[in-house]
Amino acid sequence: MGLIKEILERFQSRQMRFYEMLPRSGREKLAEAENKYAELRITGPEGGTFYFHYKGGHLDLLPEKPQVDDAKLDKLLLDGDGINYMGGDDVFLDVVSGSLSPRAVRSHHYFRANTDRIIYDSEEFAQAIETFLEEMRRVLAG
Repeated sequence: MGLIKEILERFQSRQMRFYEMLPRSGREKLAEAENKYAELRITGPEGGTFYFHYKGGHLDLLPEKPQVDDAKLDKLLLDGDGINYMGGDDVFLDVVSGSLSPRAVRSHHYFRANTDRIIYDSEEFAQAIETFLEEMRRVLAG
């Protein structure tokens, strides 16, 4: 099992705390993404392809690719630049550790989305990811 999968599974097992701590505006944003599926590909040896389902205010890590039409699957990529970051796994680990900001990930184009269904513009995305990672660090720490 790769390190990133282990981190995501650890977070998933404790995520109820995360949703309970979200402000109302955060829960409303999650409600807008209700019943959606996403594929997140993280490059690098610790990465992999992960599938998620948003439903009932929860982000569920799926054990395998969901059986939905490919057009209904948001495709997200986290990749390095081959110079500063060899792979998306290095990017992810630095963001979780707090040494790289989600805004830097977005501005350096390490994160890409191949969908027109992403509900966030760049600023909303950066704020949502910052909040998510802050809570993720708290959950994993404790």
